Amino acid sequence: MASKELENLLGNLERYRGKHVVAVEDEIAIVEGENELRETIERFEEKYPRKTPLITFVPEEGVLIL
Repeated sequence: MASKELENLLGNLERYRGKHVVAVEDEIAIVEGENELRETIERFEEKYPRKTPLITFVPEEGVLIL
């Protein structure tokens, strides 16, 4: 069974293609750069202290990651 974060991400896949994202529960944030990533993780850790954020890159359609 997929996590809630992954299910939400897959449900909106086209919106996030080619982007780095951080997801917790129903929230998904697009991040650009190390500072924004750090700030987003800190914000999500404060809001969801018992959850581990999903941090991933969503590849463009047709890209294979081996």
